[in-house]
Amino acid sequence: MKINKNHVVTALAAVAIIGLSGCSSLSKQQYTYVVDNDRLTEANSLTRTSPHTGHVVWLNPPTKRVALTKDQK
Repeated sequence: MKINKNHVVTALAAVAIIGLSGCSSLSKQQYTYVVDNDRLTEANSLTRTSPHTGHVVWLNPPTKRVALTKDQK
């Protein structure tokens, strides 16, 4: 089976067009992540009241998803 050069170019162009059109259809991010202070406070207060818990160091503090306002966009 012989592959024609024109068929290869056409197939690559079609893939490029489909791929680039997918990128343009992505919407802008409508939310952001912030540190969840409620959960931080809750966990820190539990360490103070429990006699068996030591010092807590957050490597990845809890976060929550928050919608962006018009000013932040």
